[in-house]
Amino acid sequence: MSRSSHGVAAAIRAAGHPRAAATAIGMAGLAILVALAASAGAANSSHTTVVLGSTATAPDPSCPETPCQAIGSVTGFQVSNGQVSLPFSVPRNGKVTSWTLSLAQPTNSQRSFFNGFFGTPPEARLAILRRIAGTEPPRYNLRSQGSIHVLSPYLGQTVRFSASLPVEKGDIVGITVPTWAPAFAQGLAANNAWRASREEGKCTNSNDVRQGEPQMKVGKRATYGCRYTTARLLYTVTVAVD
Repeated sequence: MSRSSHGVAAAIRAAGHPRAAATAIGMAGLAILVALAASAGAANSSHTTVVLGSTATAPDPSCPETPCQAIGSVTGFQVSNGQVSLPFSVPRNGKVTSWTLSLAQPTNSQRSFFNGFFGTPPEARLAILRRIAGTEPPRYNLRSQGSIHVLSPYLGQTVRFSASLPVEKGDIVGITVPTWAPAFAQGLAANNAWRASREEGKCTNSNDVRQGEPQMKVGKRATYGCRYTTARLLYTVTVAVD
């Protein structure tokens, strides 16, 4: 007989009559249910937290030094950060709980240029992507996305935003920039590379870049035909995985 069963039997013997016995059984059963609920709660909270895109050292944003560069009118993600491939691939089912952006502090003239070229204010959001098998250049489905955050108050800082986005193993967590964001490092080793939601062959011309469209229609697919090297998107994503 288990310890819980011994407790119920002892309560019945101590009660002495049917009504008391029923009450004792109810109280003992309630205690067992409470214990089981506590155990289930502990199991549900036993998540492992992983930080996608984190490295031992991180490069500085390119601005305000020249040439000052920012990302704009695009959805993108890092495919290599010099240490691992696909650093933003979700390892297990879970939920994105927060994310960070390391933002430069462009000069007034640099900000004016980006505002005029990409639009204002600077802003960004998360994108949960899933690659469409067999596509080359690769195409990705936008499974969900986070809220848009205006970045103007945080320029020159590393800012953390909260999130609550379910993810599945194999999803890619990217960043969408409807206007522009100075969360970009350049001049790095060639094993730093990122991929952008632009058509193949429209990767470097300034007009093509300016007219690019970030992927913001959930359930729709987009081509990620541009792969850039020697550069890094400066964001990380915290995921609570099962």
